[in-house]
Amino acid sequence: MIKEFEKICSKAECGAVEDNSGGIITLNAPGLLRTGGIKHGFTSRIGGISPKPFDSLNFSFNRADDPENVRKNYRILAEKRGLDYDKLVLVNHEHGCKVLRVSKKEAGRGLTREKLPFSDGLITDDPEITLVTGHADCGSIYLYDPKKHAIGLAHAGWKGALLRMAQRLAESMMKEFSSDPSDMVAALGPCICFDCFEVDSSLGEKFKAEFGQSSIVKEGRPGKAYVDIESVLLLQLLEAGIRPENISLMHRCTYEEKELFYSYRRDGAGTGAMSAYMKLI
Repeated sequence: MIKEFEKICSKAECGAVEDNSGGIITLNAPGLLRTGGIKHGFTSRIGGISPKPFDSLNFSFNRADDPENVRKNYRILAEKRGLDYDKLVLVNHEHGCKVLRVSKKEAGRGLTREKLPFSDGLITDDPEITLVTGHADCGSIYLYDPKKHAIGLAHAGWKGALLRMAQRLAESMMKEFSSDPSDMVAALGPCICFDCFEVDSSLGEKFKAEFGQSSIVKEGRPGKAYVDIESVLLLQLLEAGIRPENISLMHRCTYEEKELFYSYRRDGAGTGAMSAYMKLI
């Protein structure tokens, strides 16, 4: 447990840099941009070809949108952000905490080839591929080790957060690449915010019991509570040994910003999904 958590996490950088080039909008973490060693971003819903209610830059194959629209949206992203479409590697998430190491052998998995095994995190030291995860309220975790030149990217909803997905991602990089967490640069992408993520009180109690921080949960309506997923993931990064000054929080709410983001909690299955992506240069 991290003592004086609120004081420590105040050292993390807060805010996102919007890239409006090429007719699409993606968000970047300032700390990761300064490293110069990677390409990364978090997409918005703007600039694709999917029709309503998936309008328009939808990246989910699990909705009623035409799969060909989704593939075209990935081509748009690749073209506008300088990525190789055929070398994207898509996570096959199951709301767990499994992490897979991938390389050029997995190029195209989940998009132009068969899906990867179920997992919620991907790591690599191969600059030929781009890691991709899908999001529609769930958190995204970006890790970069500039000394080992390795990256990790993960998806975490409440199940993954409770299973310590962010911590597991960092630990996987330590194991596979001998990464030192004090060297890592990390970021958390947009997700549903503290004020919008209402859960049953019993689930809120599980979060307090697991992480020992009452500040990550607040009371709601009778029988309900609110959980701060962003702070839960931040706490895990700190407990993994990542320095707070090396962490950026994009700090944008997918539920509140309807014009910019998809939200499953807000719109149900009648919505699309954003993508987080990360690539070594």
